[in-house]
Amino acid sequence: MCDIFNIDESHGLRHSEATMRYADILADTVAGITEEQRHMALMAACVHDLCDSKYTDVVEASKLIKWWLVSEQWWKEDTADILIDIITTMSYSKLTKAIDSNKHPVFPDHGNWQISYEIARNADLLESYTVARCVLYNKRMYPEKTEDEHWQRAKELFNSRVFNYVKDGWITLPGALALVPELEANAKRCLEERCMDWNMP
Repeated sequence: MCDIFNIDESHGLRHSEATMRYADILADTVAGITEEQRHMALMAACVHDLCDSKYTDVVEASKLIKWWLVSEQWWKEDTADILIDIITTMSYSKLTKAIDSNKHPVFPDHGNWQISYEIARNADLLESYTVARCVLYNKRMYPEKTEDEHWQRAKELFNSRVFNYVKDGWITLPGALALVPELEANAKRCLEERCMDWNMP
């Protein structure tokens, strides 16, 4: 599907796998989570960028994902609809449009599936500490820019956004918050050394 939607490496299979692994780690930290909620979280983490508006038409992509879930994975249609609702409301760019008076994000209510949503969303944010993804995406979007400019843009993005995820209320799950210090330290090292490491969780 990455080929169908022309999704580059920064949001492709490697990112999908890493996000799903983070989701699995986070699910282990949530008391009382059901197997259904866990499975929903992992699947949402796996396919969340297949309907990213940066790459494709969200409506058409959602239809294709639902078809795949129902036809190939034997999901019920209403369960597939829940997953689509989750992955189409995870986007950082969309959520920045729903900010409260304290400039903190307001997250949608997914009812019984809220924990699945939070796990997938937090897992995606943890993966955004991978500096290599930022540099790769910059190179895709601005191929005319120099290597120095790509790295400068990455530093600016991390300092203005990623390193503020905790303070600004984006990362919410205790299990995710516990992982941030190490991820942040590694990101700062990669920015300083221009390191393209992409360590799987």
